[in-house]
Amino acid sequence: MSTLSFHFHGYQPGDIVRWSEPDPLRPQTFEERHSPVVHRIGPERMEGRNWTDAVLHAYGRMGSVVERASGSASVDIEPQTLSWLLKRDSSAFHEIVTAYNRGTVGFVMTPPFHPILPHLHRQEREALFDMMIDFYAPLIPHAEDRSIGLWLPEAAYSRETIDSFRESVREASLEQESLAESLRGTYLIVDARQFIRPPEPGRAWVHVESTNGLLAIARDHSLSGEFAFGSTTASEFGASVQSRGSGSFLVASDLESLLANPNQVERFEAIVRALRERGVRITQPVPAGDGPTSALVDYSSWSDYDGMLSSGVPSDTRWTGLRRSDGLVVSRTHRDRPLSQLWKHGFTLATERVETAVRRRAFHLLRSAGVTRRTQVLRRLAVAYGRHWFREHYRAQGFPTKATDIATSAEEILGGKVDIEAAGFLARGYVLMLMGTRSDPRFWDNPDTRVTFQNVVLLAQALRDLAEASLRLNDASSAAALRRLLQATFLEFSEWLARGEFAALQSTPAWETTDAAWYSSLESEVPTMSPLDVMKRAAMFALAPDGEWPGGDPVPSVEGTVADTGHIVGEAHGEWANPRWCEHRIR
Repeated sequence: MSTLSFHFHGYQPGDIVRWSEPDPLRPQTFEERHSPVVHRIGPERMEGRNWTDAVLHAYGRMGSVVERASGSASVDIEPQTLSWLLKRDSSAFHEIVTAYNRGTVGFVMTPPFHPILPHLHRQEREALFDMMIDFYAPLIPHAEDRSIGLWLPEAAYSRETIDSFRESVREASLEQESLAESLRGTYLIVDARQFIRPPEPGRAWVHVESTNGLLAIARDHSLSGEFAFGSTTASEFGASVQSRGSGSFLVASDLESLLANPNQVERFEAIVRALRERGVRITQPVPAGDGPTSALVDYSSWSDYDGMLSSGVPSDTRWTGLRRSDGLVVSRTHRDRPLSQLWKHGFTLATERVETAVRRRAFHLLRSAGVTRRTQVLRRLAVAYGRHWFREHYRAQGFPTKATDIATSAEEILGGKVDIEAAGFLARGYVLMLMGTRSDPRFWDNPDTRVTFQNVVLLAQALRDLAEASLRLNDASSAAALRRLLQATFLEFSEWLARGEFAALQSTPAWETTDAAWYSSLESEVPTMSPLDVMKRAAMFALAPDGEWPGGDPVPSVEGTVADTGHIVGEAHGEWANPRWCEHRIR
């Protein structure tokens, strides 16, 4: 007999174009992109102010779909996405929470902000896992027969990432002993191709080598692709499942796969019915301990380019721009022209430099104030600011107002050693930096997208917040240094090639590392609105021209500082009010 499980991953990166609230201790607000778009689900028309807004409205419908196919799937919804859903459609939010509580859908966690975790420093990985566990703690099922899954963004794996997860579980268990028992058997969701020795068809459950008993469920890549992107009928899909023989199988895809066409929701429901009629057991993932043992490959993922696999394993080439097998820069075809992916390597380096600067500046400020155990303190501040940022979610779970107040929490964590307003800027800056590590910009071939724009905005604001914290703690020189870092990373990003940042990569002659390829990849996709590359355009927009950097340095005004970007190719099926580019209507 065959058993098939579905898993759906719910996540939206957002459409932030500028931070609005100057005070980190107050409820936070931001300026949101205004680029109207419509999605269709069957006869229903889901209209939104922007892509995120429209998809979140659609989530309300999809939640009820999964509920109707009760017991067939597990679902993870990224914390930020779930919080935004609560604000837009509280009934859909409560419907999903109820489904978790009743066990009609399997419960799976995922870290906030969707970063490629193996690319981050250990401090940031553990802060994100801390925030994840704290966010989901009220929803974690404690029944003995309920399993808990973990979906790493893009299934990007490394042994160090699992070590970070277990460290966060250990820390959380010190405060809530019941969590240790509930999280002990957490299983991982991966792609079968990520294993050194991929399991045979029908052996979805695998023991991961060198992880002290970690169990993973491996999705069937081709079957998942057929479900998400194929046009097969329910009967044809059922035949495809049965052709694989008996055993256990996982079909996993983004929740948005149910938006691939207006009839996709009905197709999913028909597939579930057809499989059950064929005698296939449809259930949410239930760990089985009799699976084979194999090792997962470090820096593997489930979303790499199919034509650039490393020994058959999907790696992280899509996000680095470098082929992991030989370290060479790759190119892609974007809108019928070759596009060097060197920009991804540059963007990775720029993000790492901001990440490092924010972390080190935070540690320095804490050390200067006499704060001990700074690694743990910074992680606790991230969790506290997460509660402040996601406060509607926590209050919906019964948390008192005091538990989501960052001023109260920071005072307790820091013991009064740091000025509370400075602590607020430090905590917000650190969390905004985490938000700015989202994987989305590097997923797409072209840099000029709404998601790249957003990452740069968040990273620029993070630097500004740490500069403000430094200034308030009498360190004006560090505030100025952070301004220079912003200049050197995003405002002067187009100059990186000429500056020699990629000299090592240019030692092997290739078109992808030439001046022509570099500058072509950074060309504005909205030339009628702005000639600036998206990095500079976003950084300038985030800084609100004519304002001041903390310490008095003026922010120059540059013509062409707009939030408009090119469209994401994968969002072409949306019915955009402006199909030519992803606009931001000021009025």
